[in-house]
Amino acid sequence: MKNQKIRRFILLLSFILLPATLNYFSPYLIIEGLFEKVIGGAFVIWLLFLLSSLVFGRAACSYVCPYGGLQMLIDKFHGKSLKQIAWLRWFKYGLGVIWISAIIVPLVLVGGQKQFNMLYMTENFVSVDHWGKLIFYYMLITILAIMPFILGKRAVCHYLCPMSILTITGSKLSNCLNTPSLHLTVRKDKCIKCGKCNKACPMSLDVMGMVQKGNMRNTECILCGECCSACGCGVLRREFGSRTTVKIGENEKLGAEV
Repeated sequence: MKNQKIRRFILLLSFILLPATLNYFSPYLIIEGLFEKVIGGAFVIWLLFLLSSLVFGRAACSYVCPYGGLQMLIDKFHGKSLKQIAWLRWFKYGLGVIWISAIIVPLVLVGGQKQFNMLYMTENFVSVDHWGKLIFYYMLITILAIMPFILGKRAVCHYLCPMSILTITGSKLSNCLNTPSLHLTVRKDKCIKCGKCNKACPMSLDVMGMVQKGNMRNTECILCGECCSACGCGVLRREFGSRTTVKIGENEKLGAEV
């Protein structure tokens, strides 16, 4: 439980700091910088989200994403389960393809980048540094806050966020290569089907159903560990290692203990 308090504090802090860090999460500034032959801070942050997912899965979404911090706050007051809208899930993939394609274009057309500037368009160390940006900031926060109220918990992650495409891609690649990474392991023989894991999951996943299948792989899992903390039977654990399947009697445990 202590680990969850630390995680929630870090996530909350990332949201509080968003007026200072907003530009680092902007795909538009990545594109603008590349056309000016500048690799800026936003490019570095997006790259780190991708690279981190090869080792930590989608954990960046549950630990450092400021928009995740906003949704966590809303969930505390309005913990409505996600409305499952299958076709809407494709929207973020379409948006992600658009942004990533727009990033690739200047890399190809402009040629080699000549300058690295971590503070590109954030020279004052604060992203929201005048009234125009302040209006944009509040408009963005309002739009992102409306979605969870209408569609349920973490709706922005499920249906809108293009950065989630990076962590999903990295997670899938890690799974295919079976490289050591952070993942959930399960002992379904200990499960009493209490449903606490489902209630605790901020992504509204059917964790109990996954446990019964003995397979905890899910592209929407952000490895926050809330289900592990909620389970009092030791069914779920977050572990680091290769995803091998070890037979335990008539049950299966997904993942190698380390």
